[in-house]
Amino acid sequence: MRLCCTNAQASLTASGPLASAGILLAMKIGEWDSLGRARAVLQRQLGELGAAELAAHVALNPENGRLRVLVATDIGLLDYHYQPTGADPEGPWSLRGEIHRWASVRGLRLQTDAQVDEQEDTMEAKWIWRLIAEDPKIDLTAESTASGERSPGALLPLATACIEHAR
Repeated sequence: MRLCCTNAQASLTASGPLASAGILLAMKIGEWDSLGRARAVLQRQLGELGAAELAAHVALNPENGRLRVLVATDIGLLDYHYQPTGADPEGPWSLRGEIHRWASVRGLRLQTDAQVDEQEDTMEAKWIWRLIAEDPKIDLTAESTASGERSPGALLPLATACIEHAR
């Protein structure tokens, strides 16, 4: 996302899902290509639970290739880890998850920091968003200039759903 203001006019552009009014749309499990084979399993488990998916986020750990999948639902926060069962990433993978009731999610907060550069008639701004929780341990970051999983469009719908439902 990039904010640019000139002569008191503001425009907001973004890479990521936007509604016509400029509202970020929730990313769902089916939209995360990085899930590969696990996508169908996750969707089936949501169906078995009878849970309505509000938003999802998938984060890749670049050091080990493991995925963390967070799914905000009407009944709680699903927290999955998807990783190879052995040393071969082409071999079988393990999907392990748990559901946290919204009332048990602790220390949840959304933080933002912005850097603003004003010059003459223009303003350039860059910012980051951080979704943090103590239990379960969550620390996700989105940058205004990023795309994919690190974009605000990927993180903020999950963050909003979590903030709305956690007590």
